[in-house]
Amino acid sequence: MRSVFLFLALLFLSFVSQAQEFKVMTFNIYHGENPSKMGESNFDEVVNLIIQKQPEVIALQEVDSMTGRSTQFFEEKVDMMYKFMRETGYRSYFAKAMDYDGGGYGEGLLMKKRLENKTQNLSNPEGGEPRAVAWAKIELKTEEELYFGGTHLCHEFEGNRMAQMKELFSYADSLDRAAFIAGDFNFDPESTVYDSIPSHWKDAGEVAGVSDQTFAGENGKRIDYVFFDSRYFELVDYQVIKIDYSDHYPVLVTLRLIGQKPTEEMEN
Repeated sequence: MRSVFLFLALLFLSFVSQAQEFKVMTFNIYHGENPSKMGESNFDEVVNLIIQKQPEVIALQEVDSMTGRSTQFFEEKVDMMYKFMRETGYRSYFAKAMDYDGGGYGEGLLMKKRLENKTQNLSNPEGGEPRAVAWAKIELKTEEELYFGGTHLCHEFEGNRMAQMKELFSYADSLDRAAFIAGDFNFDPESTVYDSIPSHWKDAGEVAGVSDQTFAGENGKRIDYVFFDSRYFELVDYQVIKIDYSDHYPVLVTLRLIGQKPTEEMEN
């Protein structure tokens, strides 16, 4: 009888552990155009990738919303995140970083179970394009609540990237639940900005020991990341998916939730 009880207990613990594992994807989609086939949309390929891989959450960068540019792919102005939602069955959120071509341009999130969303506007002290973070409060199958941020940092000025990183991680550390962040950060692991990341935040690629480039262009580097707070998550798997319908490769990471912020920390 004791052996049966022990077996059931181990089975339950295994189920809970697996249920608290979840996949995160980040992908810069080049405003929905295939750069190797200019003038053609990559929308269907991105949808198929999401359906095939089934991540819990997806961060998309370079997303158009009701821009004139989108008419060349869809014959009318399109809210791309709404269209992704319709085609994938995920919940969607668009965080506009800037006005563009009669509409908006910024960050998109897709989530299986969303509780709330917020846009965090980032500073750009050296000028250049405005930048933002799309935040979501999500719920796992085990009913654990987490925060997920998706962003695209400045591609022009290191001073902007440094300021934006500080604001991003400061906000993430202030949240009342464990958080993880994904996106196109426009710096590589050799940069000063990378060195400024707080020590409890880990780069999934570095933890996995994988240095594959994520920017597909000539002299491409690893600039797309999933960062997780190592006090509350551990890495299970890391992949760079080599496809050819954007100028970036999607990054797919599996994380395991191993803890939550204690009550006293959440109250501070």
